[in-house]
Amino acid sequence: MKRLAGLLLCLAFSPSHLNAQTSTAPAIVNAGLSEEGIARRDAHQYLFDSFVQDKQVRYRGEGDHRTIEEVVLSSEKHELSGEIAIELPKGSSRVASLFKYIILRGENLTSLGGIDVAPYTGGGTVERSAQEPELYRVKLPAMPVPSDDMPAMVIRTTCADGQTAVVTEVAFNASGRLPNTFDEIPYRTLGADQPRLPVSVKVDLQNELSIAGHIDLEREKFFRYYAAPGTSDKSFEQWAASKNFRPGRQISKLHPGLVIGYGPGEKLKENPNRKGAADLSFFERNDSSPSKTIEAFEDIDYAMCLNDYPEFMSVEHVGRGTPLVEHFGDAAELAASYIADQLHDGGRTAAWWEVKNESTIKAEWDYHWKKEYDSWKLLADFHNQVAQAVHQKTPDVKVGGPTSAWMQLHVNDFSLYRDQARFMDLTNEDLDFYSHHFYEDTGTLGAWERRKTGYSGYLLGRLEATLDMLRSHMESTNNVKPMLITECGSLQPGRGAADHWLRLRSFSAFTHKFMNRPHQLDLSVPFIFTNMHWNPFSGNAAFVPGEGASNRGPLDDFVATPVSNYFELWKDFGGRRLPVRVDGIASVGMDATAVYTGNRLQIALTNMTSRQLAVKLSDLIGEPLGGQTVTQRRLRYDNGHVVYEEALPRSATATIPIDAEETTVLTVDFAADVQPTGTRQRNFIFATGTAVALDEPKTFDLTLADRPKITMATLVIGVHRNDGLREPLVGSWNGRPIRVQPDWSAEFRQMMAPLEIPIDPAQLQDQNELQLETHEGLTVTSVQLRVETLQAKSPEHASAN
Repeated sequence: MKRLAGLLLCLAFSPSHLNAQTSTAPAIVNAGLSEEGIARRDAHQYLFDSFVQDKQVRYRGEGDHRTIEEVVLSSEKHELSGEIAIELPKGSSRVASLFKYIILRGENLTSLGGIDVAPYTGGGTVERSAQEPELYRVKLPAMPVPSDDMPAMVIRTTCADGQTAVVTEVAFNASGRLPNTFDEIPYRTLGADQPRLPVSVKVDLQNELSIAGHIDLEREKFFRYYAAPGTSDKSFEQWAASKNFRPGRQISKLHPGLVIGYGPGEKLKENPNRKGAADLSFFERNDSSPSKTIEAFEDIDYAMCLNDYPEFMSVEHVGRGTPLVEHFGDAAELAASYIADQLHDGGRTAAWWEVKNESTIKAEWDYHWKKEYDSWKLLADFHNQVAQAVHQKTPDVKVGGPTSAWMQLHVNDFSLYRDQARFMDLTNEDLDFYSHHFYEDTGTLGAWERRKTGYSGYLLGRLEATLDMLRSHMESTNNVKPMLITECGSLQPGRGAADHWLRLRSFSAFTHKFMNRPHQLDLSVPFIFTNMHWNPFSGNAAFVPGEGASNRGPLDDFVATPVSNYFELWKDFGGRRLPVRVDGIASVGMDATAVYTGNRLQIALTNMTSRQLAVKLSDLIGEPLGGQTVTQRRLRYDNGHVVYEEALPRSATATIPIDAEETTVLTVDFAADVQPTGTRQRNFIFATGTAVALDEPKTFDLTLADRPKITMATLVIGVHRNDGLREPLVGSWNGRPIRVQPDWSAEFRQMMAPLEIPIDPAQLQDQNELQLETHEGLTVTSVQLRVETLQAKSPEHASAN
């Protein structure tokens, strides 16, 4: 078989209660705005000019920085029992998408069930983020693009049998983030006003890439969707399997699932002889088998998360089933018995079980509210007890946590990071993995454009710096365990094209970054569904019910949404890794991955800048690489529309276009198989020390093994600094001066990202020393040396590929 040569592809606020004021918005200009953008801008202006005029408004801040916290929709007293319906004022549906929550205030609100915001939840319920006796807060449903003739919004809920509730106020809440200036960025085609930026991508066909021993892409780790096997109609599972996706993760809510129950039959009760403990004989009489699934999914590994521990063992009303300290052991026994019974009755259970969903935040772990408790130590204690109980009954099941939300680990001078590090230290003997969630916030389309105004999302370096910092701590404490990313995506509500685009670009960008960390991650699951029967129009589902169809399927009764294009884009991406390098663009702006199978080469490129790019295809398909066909698969946002293009043919003289925040997949089919003759072995060496403030000179030591074999080395310094890197980071490497300040690094109002410095292998020593000079306001999140060695393949291995 002909061997193919190397390849170059230049490819603390205080809300004030004030009357609404007339908007001072500038004159309306439509230039460059999509139709959706115009509609949303008009709704924004309607809010300020008309809707709030007769309503109480609560603000944050003063002057030009003042933003809306809440708009009170009703102060009428409602005494409620049985089924309840409250119609919101005229115009509420038009402005609802500008807010984050609906808030009910009153008395005994814990007696209310789930809330349906008709007709916008399609008979489902919206997620609550708080339910207390005097406050019930739910997320607003994903709203369609606003218009002045939208149906009225009606809140529907049910009071528990025999109970009553009183509602004294209904409000829209924006978390203090609704400015009087309309944000136009999401509704423009970013970069369309500038020429395409030429970018070079270099792929090496002569050598495979091993990332700490991982050569195969391991598609089963990264191409998942949010479900457990068997939790939707089999027709949806068959569709997902046809796209080479698997179920990845779901939550098991113990109180609603077992104590209340989702149907007829016996319910789990408190043990009459042990207050606060469950009557575990329940499992002897009931079948806990996981749901039936299609044959392709019967034996797959997936993750489940325990949550909503029964009320009879938990803190009252707050914390979504946070067990009382004195009942940690009882909760652990319940968890272990439930998992063991699944395995006993059905022959299978999840491979990974998380102890408590998003237990790093107050809404999920009640002790974070209480200063008299060491909440993180209690969290570690509870995880340890659950892990011990589960391992005793089902030794092969892996247990982990803390299933983190809001991974802004720099807050309060990295105190949140220190909490995470301490949690790992306290659980190192019992947990099998650590898990986290990453979400892009609302309104983060055009992240590159937002650097100067405070973008604090994860897709411009923060994700890498965060994961490196956690890994570095593991390495230094001899506690290296796999990570699971059991949720990721976007917090953006809404059903407009821009809403869908923020989700899609976030799903792909996160997936792409995670697949290049196979040594660190055992699983990643974007918050994307085939369908959601409990909230069918959430915006995160690939399919929604057609008119008059049941929320539960089958697929033939459903209609595809733009979210389905995520599955299409990635449906066949896989194979063995090849080295790839990108030049001509900021290092935090582009991710590139190259894989091959037989005669097929695939290259995934994610552009997180706001520039449109051009990659020269002519440099790819010149001699000696003849006899090939080239296609491009695109998912992008253009002129107010999400555009998916399946297989665009590219000629030898073409350039590959990549739009702002687009992920594209390029496929090259050669006449002969790709046959690398060597392997580039990539490994990572971490220095001791994380979240180190450069308030004085600091030294970091790195020890190398097999130094003479290293052919390439890169020093990676993770940094955080408010106002970006305004002055160079200065120091020395083994006595030789270094000075680094990438062009893009000064543009961040809040920067957290890795800085990369090439190191000549001749400058490496067995014992290496990095010295960094004092740098005001800068924190070094971690230091690592990324090294590569080149190894020839054995003849047997080479011929097998």
